[in-house]
Amino acid sequence: MRLLPSVLAAMLCVGCTGGGGDQPPPEEPLLPGGYRTHLDPGRSDPGQFTVGETPEMVRFTTGPAGLAWRPQDVVEPGDVLVEGTLHVYGAPVDYREGYGVFVGGRDLESSDASYAYLMVRPSGDFTIRERRGDVTETVVDWTPHDAVQGVGVDGDEPVNTLGIQARGAEVAFTVNGAVVFRMGVSDVELQGLAGIRVNHRLDVGLTTWSLGPPPPPVADSTSGT
Repeated sequence: MRLLPSVLAAMLCVGCTGGGGDQPPPEEPLLPGGYRTHLDPGRSDPGQFTVGETPEMVRFTTGPAGLAWRPQDVVEPGDVLVEGTLHVYGAPVDYREGYGVFVGGRDLESSDASYAYLMVRPSGDFTIRERRGDVTETVVDWTPHDAVQGVGVDGDEPVNTLGIQARGAEVAFTVNGAVVFRMGVSDVELQGLAGIRVNHRLDVGLTTWSLGPPPPPVADSTSGT
């Protein structure tokens, strides 16, 4: 399922009122688009990580790095595709701060947060990492890839669709439809919250977001009959 954030927000009906009155309010108010955020450990001002919403996108503007997620975006066991299309605005040429998608999110509002993530950056490369509290394990270090749209000249506004897809015993990490890395499904924690990670001093818009069963595999067109 792929829906624009404005449609998702309408479904959530954040801030709506109605009859009944027997539903308790959330512990904390949700941000535009139904999001919650949390900064990396040691960052104390959540006001420097802002979330805004237009009919076209949910927009994340950062000082310090952090996470944004919606409470209903949970990856369950089994085959799954988590995918988001992200636009970057105003980044300098070859800027080396990344942004992307994460899965397996647990305890995200604590110092023991854990999640796995795929990120790209305006310099045209990608990385895959897993974080458990204060420890970050690098699965794939920053690696250039032709599939990544970067900022080559001033004014470029790259658009990258990042996906994490589990099918059977394998997980594929994709950028703009190209598989940039594969690993065993038992080697990465997928179950848990899914959302967006944005590093320092970036302006990123999320225009599509998908969390659900992966599409059927493409048949091998070279097979004989």
